[in-house]
Amino acid sequence: MTLAYHIGDAADPKGHALIYFKDGLNPDSVGASYVVILPVSVDIRKYVPPFLAGQVEQLGSGDMSSFAFPPAPEPVESEEWLRKTAEKRGDDLLFGGAANLTDVTSLMEVVAGISAEYAAQYDEKTRIAGSESGQVDAGTPAGNEAIGSAAPVDADVNDVMYSMMSEPDLLTELTTLMGRFQYESSGGDSVGARDSESKIRSIAQHVPDNRRIDLLIEAATDGGENSAKKAQLYLERAFAMYREDYTRVHTIEQEIQALGSD
Repeated sequence: MTLAYHIGDAADPKGHALIYFKDGLNPDSVGASYVVILPVSVDIRKYVPPFLAGQVEQLGSGDMSSFAFPPAPEPVESEEWLRKTAEKRGDDLLFGGAANLTDVTSLMEVVAGISAEYAAQYDEKTRIAGSESGQVDAGTPAGNEAIGSAAPVDADVNDVMYSMMSEPDLLTELTTLMGRFQYESSGGDSVGARDSESKIRSIAQHVPDNRRIDLLIEAATDGGENSAKKAQLYLERAFAMYREDYTRVHTIEQEIQALGSD
């Protein structure tokens, strides 16, 4: 998953970050969650009543080294307020993309995915810091960086990466990329928008055809009055199809048809 750092650096995550989303139908409406990487691991089984211990076991090992709260974004004042808050607190600021802020179920999945990737980046930073001994590899002249000076990731690399991801992770990545695409398009960043669109098209090759990512792309790029609304609805439809919530799928399709008749 590609995280969009609006404050901070993917190579040096701080271990605490605000994650925010814009409402796909009302960009002035913003919601946020907060992710924390704990400096110590916690076995939560020690802190729950015995009759709940079995349920904790079913969810995993019981180890909790990171968490996001609230589990889905809650409304906040504005994007500017988030930036000032992150700067004042020394937090990273991650942009999760455009989303339907009332679709709590889907957003919980997206926040969990972003939190997991953020934790993985922090763990990688810690691993590298712990393994550094001040020595330079014999095959790399001092002062040269064999790692960290990589060329831009091309479409083939994206395709390989997406082929190894589960559908929930792909849909989470798609949400982030859609938000980024809209942000870049509205800001006149044509190069960034093309890159995001290319990644979205690559994701479309790795999810079932009935998710209709092709129609999502068509809606996002047509530039019409209802373009953003349609794209957001197609994104929600993809999540609903994955969850096999066909009642919601039917409702979304009716909303899309209504927009098309305007």
